[in-house]
Amino acid sequence: MLTVSAALCRLGHVASFGQLSAAGLTGRQLRAAVQTGGINRLRRGTYACAHLHPVLADAARLGAAVTCVSALRAAGVWAGNDRRLHVQVRPNALHLASPRELGSTVRYHWERPRFPAVTPWWTGPLQSLWQAMHCLDEENAIAAMEAAVHEGFLTAAEVTRLAGLAPRRLSDGIRRLDFASGSGNETIVRLRLQRAGYRVESQAFVPGMGHEDLVIEGCVGLDVDGRQWHGEDRFAIDRDRDIHVEGLGRRALRIRTAHIEDTWPHTLAAIDRVVADALREQNRRVGRVVLTVDDPLDALPQRYRRQ
Repeated sequence: MLTVSAALCRLGHVASFGQLSAAGLTGRQLRAAVQTGGINRLRRGTYACAHLHPVLADAARLGAAVTCVSALRAAGVWAGNDRRLHVQVRPNALHLASPRELGSTVRYHWERPRFPAVTPWWTGPLQSLWQAMHCLDEENAIAAMEAAVHEGFLTAAEVTRLAGLAPRRLSDGIRRLDFASGSGNETIVRLRLQRAGYRVESQAFVPGMGHEDLVIEGCVGLDVDGRQWHGEDRFAIDRDRDIHVEGLGRRALRIRTAHIEDTWPHTLAAIDRVVADALREQNRRVGRVVLTVDDPLDALPQRYRRQ
């Protein structure tokens, strides 16, 4: 016979009394499991595993489903800066718990889902991103679309399908979609630079040293150091690549989140200056002269060398 905890896990970690009864469990068993701490009673008629994800627990307490940016963030997908709990509820839903009971702000999406759900308490990837595209500002919506592919949340074909259902305000950003982008901040910076008139390549190859986040006009490499992926353990690797790139004749710049969110006009002015200087220098020289066949910087394929 299934234990209460095992039955809940099989049912997606949250289940109604009806679902648990259908699995052969009695009210007495449920009450006993709640009293011993084996499971939690989230609301009348709704039970959950003790190890349930807190975002899912909060949504279930409300009688709603996790969706939009909350579902994206839980899956490791870029979701902007909105930290409210986003939940989906049917337009005719009754008996919703008050958000005050959670001690947090809740954003309700009152609608019938367009796409299949994972469980009654968690919307599917297509529904979550579709709602985020309507909820986020343009830069963050495009960043979420690209990140969904990068993180394996959705395929490029699925995101392209959603792009056909996107609000008109996203049209320009959708035309610039680039699924090679490595982070949300990288996407936002690329969009801003492209709209400033620059030619920008994402995840540009650095011979022998991986990739740079962005390369502007073929002459300035720009890395966007986010909080998540550029900690102390990355410091040495990042600086090794910078010095290697400079040795190959391409300028290397590095910015952080505050330069994007707080001081972008100043950041763009600095990029303008560096790119202008790099272009002048590029026009002034034929290219780096490789003096010997075993030159330590001679890592470029033949097609990159200037004769």
